[in-house]
Amino acid sequence: MKNIKNVLVNFERKNYTKALQELNEILIIDPNSVEKLNLKGVILQLLDKSYEARQSWIKASNINNTYFDPYFNLGNSYMDEKNYDEAEMYYTKAINCQPENFKIYYQLGFLYLKKNELKKARDFFYKSKDYNYNFAPTYYNLGIVLNNLNKKNETINNLIKAIEINPKYTDAFYLLGVTYREIKKFNLSKKYFLEAFKLNPEYPYLKGAIRFIKNTLCEWNDYEKELIELENDIKDKKKVTTPWQALSLFESPITQLENTLLFTEKQNESLLDIIPKKKINIAYISANFCEHAVSNQISEIFKLHNKKKFNTFGFYLGTKNDKKLKEIKNSFNKFFDISQISTEKVIQIIKDLKIDIAIDLMGFTNSNRYKIFEKRCAPIQASYLGFAGTTGLKNMDYLIADKNVILSNYKKYYSEKIIYLPNSFMPNNENQIISKKKFTKAEEGLPENTVVYCCFNKHYKITPRVFDIWIDILKNVENSILWLNSAEQSTKNNLLEYSKKKGLSSKRIIFTERSMNYSDYLSKHQLADIFLDTSPFSAHSTGCGSLLAGVPIITLSGKSYANNVCSSLLKAINMEELISKNLDEYKSKAIALGKNPKKLLNIKKKIKNNNISKTLFNSKIYTQNLEKAFNQIYEIKKNKLQNKDLVIE
Repeated sequence: MKNIKNVLVNFERKNYTKALQELNEILIIDPNSVEKLNLKGVILQLLDKSYEARQSWIKASNINNTYFDPYFNLGNSYMDEKNYDEAEMYYTKAINCQPENFKIYYQLGFLYLKKNELKKARDFFYKSKDYNYNFAPTYYNLGIVLNNLNKKNETINNLIKAIEINPKYTDAFYLLGVTYREIKKFNLSKKYFLEAFKLNPEYPYLKGAIRFIKNTLCEWNDYEKELIELENDIKDKKKVTTPWQALSLFESPITQLENTLLFTEKQNESLLDIIPKKKINIAYISANFCEHAVSNQISEIFKLHNKKKFNTFGFYLGTKNDKKLKEIKNSFNKFFDISQISTEKVIQIIKDLKIDIAIDLMGFTNSNRYKIFEKRCAPIQASYLGFAGTTGLKNMDYLIADKNVILSNYKKYYSEKIIYLPNSFMPNNENQIISKKKFTKAEEGLPENTVVYCCFNKHYKITPRVFDIWIDILKNVENSILWLNSAEQSTKNNLLEYSKKKGLSSKRIIFTERSMNYSDYLSKHQLADIFLDTSPFSAHSTGCGSLLAGVPIITLSGKSYANNVCSSLLKAINMEELISKNLDEYKSKAIALGKNPKKLLNIKKKIKNNNISKTLFNSKIYTQNLEKAFNQIYEIKKNKLQNKDLVIE
């Protein structure tokens, strides 16, 4: 008779077929040994024979229903197949066998994390800690949960504990970098990203994260070299940066597409049919139905939808509960909080509601759930507003844009069919009010009798190429200053030091706080004379605010959607004269305007007049054009026609 020791030797040597053969011979003699049946299940699982493995574990548990291992292994097996209901059932049985085993609570926490039931996941991870304070993965995964629940300080504490237990925990270092970036502690973010890099230079998306955080800090050492390396890595099909970060790192639409396809690999294309009905059902999906730039732009559209022709549904992914959320909730026919619901269940809810058109307002921005669209939740899916680039998703049918952000030369680098809205794709809330509160230059630290160039874009959008041009502009326009958003002291120091090296006094760069309501911000914005746009990531909602305040924007047109947003806004109000084709022209326009007060005044008046005419700020007309697009794509799908680019007149 075969000896169990031989089985274990072969098992340790990974000779699983031989081990199974020997074990089966032993089980002929001892068929009711729960330990041997459990081991047989383990070996079968390793041989990718999941069904047979589970039969062996079930047999073992039927013989002895107090034996922990078979239930635990059954749970793990079903987890591997994403059959979470069966996994949960067996994990629960395992708890009854060993109620103080931390592993089972950890696995249940992990299960609920996968199901996106975050509060349940949190509770089970806490319970796992109660029984084992020294298991680093518990702290790491608890960190993921707490971060998704927007509990940033608790996230950080748990990730630091994970690193204390395991100083080589690359995942924890990386997530710490992400968390500190999200709470705008950028130096700490860089510190932990670099620690992760020391441990694993090939860690997915880390190189891009480091370059992005350096850009946020305006640290430009090796800038061009690192961008070239990143671009070459993408060509070599390496996962080095996220699609969102790529928008600011690369102007090339082909690089952005190639990178996005790496991020969303292994996709399956699927189709759903329209079920004809009296009204078109539209779902908007976002984590930003709260006080947020995107919601400030689009919220009026939700209210203005023709409720006789459209049913509108809001699906909220976020965690904030503020005044804006309440306002937006009331704009929809129905509103769903899906922040604690799994992707699979969200998809089923949307299908059960017979949604015709699902609109993704997130793309790959923070807190997105792009897999809802990757797996297809509706017959028609469209990307809109939140992400200024291609999603690369086989199941994303359309991208809502305009002819000025997606140029015909580069259309082939977008995986979606394009819906070209008239004027600009950017919606604007026409009810946005400029506060009557008056701000003075003295209050903001701005010298009197100066030309105030400004840029209130986030600092990661500022590149050394553009900043060099800004310095040249200031040098050529006497009594001019540059007005920027405030930042961490290190960011300020980096910008001032760079300027000093280029021969520009630090006194000519002023930083301002933006911690005020949007209405007051627009009023303060009026102290500026000229807005200097960034490239390759243009101003978006910030550009809208500038024009609403009557401040002209000098922008640089380019190849990518993200680069061309301000060009789109300016063309919509017939101010093409402010758009430049290259950096030399950009510099010349900015200098000429700064030196000609009369021309500057006329342009400001023209912008105000064009805004008054509501070309850009007419929510009603914009909504009607958007609904034209929805009607057309609905008819195309209903009649089983092939998707195509659409120009909305």
